Amino acid sequence: MRLAPFLLVLLCFSGCSPIKLMDSWKSQNFESLVNSRILVISESEEEAVRKSYETAIATKLRVQNFDAIESHKKFPSLKEANTPEEMSQTVQMFRDAGISAIILTSLKQTIETQNGNMASQTDIPSSYADKASFGPNVASSNVPVVSTSKTYVLEALTYNLTLAKDKQLVNVCLVDVTDPDAPEKIQKTFTKIIADQFK
Repeated sequence: MRLAPFLLVLLCFSGCSPIKLMDSWKSQNFESLVNSRILVISESEEEAVRKSYETAIATKLRVQNFDAIESHKKFPSLKEANTPEEMSQTVQMFRDAGISAIILTSLKQTIETQNGNMASQTDIPSSYADKASFGPNVASSNVPVVSTSKTYVLEALTYNLTLAKDKQLVNVCLVDVTDPDAPEKIQKTFTKIIADQFK
């Protein structure tokens, strides 16, 4: 389980924002979640972003009659588990609280392109101080126009903690967002994609 920066970066860019489900996988054990108490964890160093996504996802699941709870309410001081021992302790803490399933969401990857060609593919940025511009670079009339675009890959992983360790991962969703301009739309669509897995 990782606790890393999440979607604050999505609030900082402008442009059109196609949002699509890139890929999904569901195990044959997914149906075992029907009566589970599901803990929703959104990875973010920004508390407001964490709360916003956890609340949106948990609320949507509760509308669908699932017992879902936000991690910031149940475990407000939840930290990253860095060792197998810490992981075991965290999972046991969840089980002791009656949690039998987890939905873990994160910003998995960013991909930058220039003029339609991939410029770089990076892990989650450690800092967002240098914001990209999506307009042409016009320092000189002799400089070719460079159009920069960024795509963010969001991930949602669902685990059933009651199963054997090698079978606990029961659902994976990867969502593609390009040049986001509406954080509310991103959240709404991402939440719907996750909740639709439970229909």
